[in-house]
Amino acid sequence: MAGAVLLVALGAPAFLHAEGEWQPSTLSEATLAKVHEAAKAYQDCLNEAFRAHVGEDVDSRLQTDRILHACENRLTPMKAAFDAEQVPDSISERYMRSYRTRGARDLVRLLMSAQAARAAAEPAPELSATADTPSPHPYPSEGKPMEIDLNLIPAKLDAVHAGLAAIVVVLLLVQIILLSVVVIALLRRKPEPAVTFYPTPAPAAPTPGAVKAPEPVVKKETVVLKETTPDAALQLLALLQKEARFIDFVQENIAHYSDAEIGAAARVVHEGCRKVIGQVFDLAPVRNETEGSRLTLPKGFDAASVRLAGNVVGEPPFTGTLVHRGWKVENIRLPKVAEGHDIRILAQAEVEL
Repeated sequence: MAGAVLLVALGAPAFLHAEGEWQPSTLSEATLAKVHEAAKAYQDCLNEAFRAHVGEDVDSRLQTDRILHACENRLTPMKAAFDAEQVPDSISERYMRSYRTRGARDLVRLLMSAQAARAAAEPAPELSATADTPSPHPYPSEGKPMEIDLNLIPAKLDAVHAGLAAIVVVLLLVQIILLSVVVIALLRRKPEPAVTFYPTPAPAAPTPGAVKAPEPVVKKETVVLKETTPDAALQLLALLQKEARFIDFVQENIAHYSDAEIGAAARVVHEGCRKVIGQVFDLAPVRNETEGSRLTLPKGFDAASVRLAGNVVGEPPFTGTLVHRGWKVENIRLPKVAEGHDIRILAQAEVEL
């Protein structure tokens, strides 16, 4: 997200020729060059300030005011160039005010998008567009300032990404709970007793006059499967509700909420669930290699910790690309439960007096 670039529209002063206002025959080459140079300097200043402040947890409008105030002096050469051509102050001020207004609008939009993307832990999209305001003076193709207008970007872009991020967070949390329950059940399960089968010896040929010996009795052991206790799963669910209001979020009907409201709620749920997972589990990657690197799985590799995907043909060793390093639990720190406590109560009902 910190690498996102703020692109401010770099238009030419075409409105200076509006009917009924100041209408010179043409602006000089030097004046046009100074105006474009000052506009590019103002754009670069906004870009640099945006990169510097994009990671701060500050209100986006307050950040916008700070950035615009810091870059205001970059418009001074533009005003001086207009004054040198004797452009009326009302017209030159209107032109520079359009830069300030456009910069403020784009900064607020990008900062709010950056905050939503940072909360969902996925990179904010880099925005770009092409300006539709032609320049009154043709520049050579080499070294010509880029003319971009963010007004062409759909206004629903941020809302769509916020909604998608909220859905991803909910699915991720559900998967974490299911995996945690499975891991806890496996760790608490006792090893099953081994079943031994005794072969029945072939009967010996009877001897004439001999007394028939009694047949040996073979004892059969019964395999007992112990059901896992739900206490650990209920404890984890109660912790997620306490710290992240997880049950409230999942049980809520979000159909009538906007994408922006869902994204804001997902931030709170994500932070609380991350806190609970960090307190209860010590997580570590299954593989220590970097994702995207090539590796070879030898014969006899642990199939329980590595899942093969793609075209699996033949016998190991297998060579492929590590898509995901996996996760494993190295330690569990669930709190102890007092005797007599009803663990099925995940969250107490609240009554205000």
